[in-house]
Amino acid sequence: MWSLVTGAAGFIGLSLVRRLLAEGDRVRALTLPGDRRLPELRALDIDGRLEVIEADVTDEAAIAPHFAGVERVFHVAALVHGWFPWERFRAVNIGGTQNVARAAKAAGVARFVHVSTSDVFGIPRGGEVIDESSPYGYWQEPYPDTKIDAEQWLWQFSRDSGLPLSVIYPCWVYGPGDQALFPGFAEAIRDGFLVFWQRDTRLAWVHVENLVDAIVLVSADPRAIGQGYLVHDDASGPTLERLCARLADILGKPFKPRHVPYAIVYAAAATLQSVWRTFNLKGAPLIFTNDIKAFGYRWTFSNKKLRQLGWSPRIGIDEGMEQAFAYFRDVGSDVAPH
Repeated sequence: MWSLVTGAAGFIGLSLVRRLLAEGDRVRALTLPGDRRLPELRALDIDGRLEVIEADVTDEAAIAPHFAGVERVFHVAALVHGWFPWERFRAVNIGGTQNVARAAKAAGVARFVHVSTSDVFGIPRGGEVIDESSPYGYWQEPYPDTKIDAEQWLWQFSRDSGLPLSVIYPCWVYGPGDQALFPGFAEAIRDGFLVFWQRDTRLAWVHVENLVDAIVLVSADPRAIGQGYLVHDDASGPTLERLCARLADILGKPFKPRHVPYAIVYAAAATLQSVWRTFNLKGAPLIFTNDIKAFGYRWTFSNKKLRQLGWSPRIGIDEGMEQAFAYFRDVGSDVAPH
């Protein structure tokens, strides 16, 4: 069968394309023109079953013809991080999702899997356990807020049109192929700006291969139509301090963490962002308010619903972290985060 993957040259997209090819699919891989990981994506085609399409999801006319004959669509493309105006986040995360969904419906696809984010459920208040029934919660930040708006539109479109929709909510994705999260921490270590504003922070990790297991499972199980699923591995993994200490060791850099109160570091990030916007400075601020929020709370998520569908984490946290550190040592330490 033909499957179509948007964001195919990204961290999750590459892993998903690799899996679909391994399972015998023919894959149309949509990616931004000139993406720096295009060679890595093209290298996956060893027997002619991969068709790489360079097109922006914000261009509906450019992407629509490629949905013909496709049975499954995996919408992974999103603008996740970076110093971009809100309008760009809206164009990609909302407009791009609308374009992909309309093209999929017009082509009569059998399944549509949208990769969202656990961020749509907002910032925890009082340590509650977040599950799929939790309400949306705006962050006043471009990435999570545009993902919420895109998803609200998508659910309504599915109800109105009959698009066979399932939604995946990954927590913090890690593993081989990561060229953003671990390199981002490494950049702070190199710059001597490693600051923590909550002690012993633990994230709800999901290994990229466990996430791909969930995405493929949801795309094949009829019980998943009309449903959303949070995805994270059960084990808590290392604290951020321990993780960064390991990265510093790989880099051969001293590990000198500083602990600064949340309110102070948040105010500093907000001030920097305001200065950058006011004076239209080049580059990006040293730190974003979105990051302060993301790493400044203790998150507890439930993956019970996905487990009831038959999923379990195939790669344990210890094995997965060793894979991630090995990839960082061999590849990621030389990559600028993006």
